[in-house]
Amino acid sequence: MKLKTYLLTLGILMAILGASVGSAVLAYRMGTEALKGVSPPDVNPTNKFSTSQQITARPKPFKPINEKDILKKVDIYIQNQKTKPRDKKEPPKTVEPKPSPSAKEIEAPPQKRTDVLINFPLRVKEQNMTLEITKATYQGESLLLNISLKNEGEKAVQFLYSFLEIQDSQGQILSAITEGLPSEIPANGQTFQGTVEIPISLIEKSQLISLKLSDYPEQKVNLALPNIPISQNQEVTATQ
Repeated sequence: MKLKTYLLTLGILMAILGASVGSAVLAYRMGTEALKGVSPPDVNPTNKFSTSQQITARPKPFKPINEKDILKKVDIYIQNQKTKPRDKKEPPKTVEPKPSPSAKEIEAPPQKRTDVLINFPLRVKEQNMTLEITKATYQGESLLLNISLKNEGEKAVQFLYSFLEIQDSQGQILSAITEGLPSEIPANGQTFQGTVEIPISLIEKSQLISLKLSDYPEQKVNLALPNIPISQNQEVTATQ
C-alpha cells in the first residue's frame, strides 16, 4: 500500500516537472520569435554620456594670443581706413516754403450771435391772464426769449411748462428749456419773469416761430403768439 502511494507521488512530481520544462521551452521559443530582426545599438549610450561628461569636465588649456598677430591686424585695419575713399557729402536739401493759402481758402470760424432782435415786446391777453415776450436775444448757440406772466383774475392759474408748444414756420415742434417761471401764477396782478431757451440749430432755416401756453389741467386759458420774428433782418410785426 505504501509502495503504491510512493509511486503515485513520484508520478505526480514527474508530471509537474515535465510540464514546467515544456512551458519554459515554449516560452523561450516564443520570445526568440518575437525578437527576430531586433539588433542591439552599435554604441552604448551610457558610455557616450560618460565620455562627454569627462570631456566637458576637463578644462581647456590656456593658449595666449601672439602679440605680433594682434599688431599686424591693427596695422592692416589702419591702412585700410587710410586708403578707403571718403564719401562725398551731399549738399543740404533746401525746403521750399509752402505757398500761403489765399483768403478764399481760409474759412473764418463761425461767430456767435449776441444781437438783440427788434419788434419786441409782443403781448397776448386772455381771461385776465397776460403773456408777454419782452426781449429776444441770440446768446452763444441759443435764442433766449424773455417772458413775463401776469394774472389779473380772481383765482390762481397753474401751468405745466413741459406742455409749452413752440413751432417753426414749417409747423415742426421745437424743443425748448424754460427757466424762472413759477408753476402757479397767483391772482395778485404781480408780474413773474423767466426765459425760454431754443437751440439755434433748430431754427436756422426759420424766420418766424409761434408760441402757445395753456393752463394745466383745465386748459381753459390759451395764450398764443403766432408769427414771432426771430431774424434780425426780418421786418415782421407779430399778431398781438
